[in-house]
Amino acid sequence: MRIPFAALLCAAVFASPAIADDSSAALGMGGLQFTKAADIRMAKEDLFISPKAVRIRYEFANDGAHDVDSIVAFPLPDIDTWEFYEEPIGTVGDDPVNFVGFTATIDGKRVPVQVEQRAFLKDKDVTATIKSMGLPVNILLAGNVRKLDKLDAVKKQALEKAGLVQNEGQGQEHPRWTVRTKFYWTQHFPAGKTVTIEHSYTPVTGQTFFSDYDLKPKQDPDGGRRWQRDYCMDGPTLAAIAQRIKQLSKPDQSGMLNIYSTDFILKTANNWKGGIGELHLTIDKLKPSNILSLCWNGDLKKTGPTTFESVLRNVRPARDIQMVVLENPQP
Repeated sequence: MRIPFAALLCAAVFASPAIADDSSAALGMGGLQFTKAADIRMAKEDLFISPKAVRIRYEFANDGAHDVDSIVAFPLPDIDTWEFYEEPIGTVGDDPVNFVGFTATIDGKRVPVQVEQRAFLKDKDVTATIKSMGLPVNILLAGNVRKLDKLDAVKKQALEKAGLVQNEGQGQEHPRWTVRTKFYWTQHFPAGKTVTIEHSYTPVTGQTFFSDYDLKPKQDPDGGRRWQRDYCMDGPTLAAIAQRIKQLSKPDQSGMLNIYSTDFILKTANNWKGGIGELHLTIDKLKPSNILSLCWNGDLKKTGPTTFESVLRNVRPARDIQMVVLENPQP
């Protein structure tokens, strides 16, 4: 049974990233992938999530009679350059490859990770073509779009002919490829022993505005209904949001809240033997007066001014974690 949870306790402001447009895109990340997990069990997962940071500590046990060496991968969600061309990709760094600041630690020791980043047009790998034009695969970050616009006419025409860009006029080109990035390394799992794997990254948190219009799903079926459905905004949550919007409203202008969405892919835990033995979730809404809402199948108890925790055992996740934090706009 899905249990709606709303950590109300008012709303306040936390430092938000610089945003060029009215909204920014969110990408759901999370979950180590393993190529063969017949004997490897995820005994425990400690997961910390906030709009600004994700930290995970895993304990993996090899229940088999033999050591196992295999590739462990942390894939990022696909980035559709066509969809996100004019929409910032959330709170990310300037590195076009490791733009989430991903790190990995094995049994307390930091380990180097390999990175594979490639470009695809539908199912065709077009990485070589993109790079031959002097362009980075991840064209959306660190001002890379300007490099596309500054290409000479011959290169632009070649990209257009290949279907990789669309001419928007006035010297501007709209990219059309998909970026796929994954971090990976070879992991040794000794027979009969436990390996601790930790990693952290900056989540790709999306940002937009939430107004009284979003409280009326009949008038706004695509917006309001989506927020309420995907993040389990129950009656008390909606009432608290409505009250806050009313407080921010002026005689000639309706109030609005900033709403930040952060997703974590949890269902990949089902790739491992037996799912998750014990899952300890901690969520931090950053400021005591922020509004937090998410769907969670279990108890989520307040353990601090901004934190909520839950412990579940023998978990086979049926859905990923999707959470939103609402705040007053910056003055």
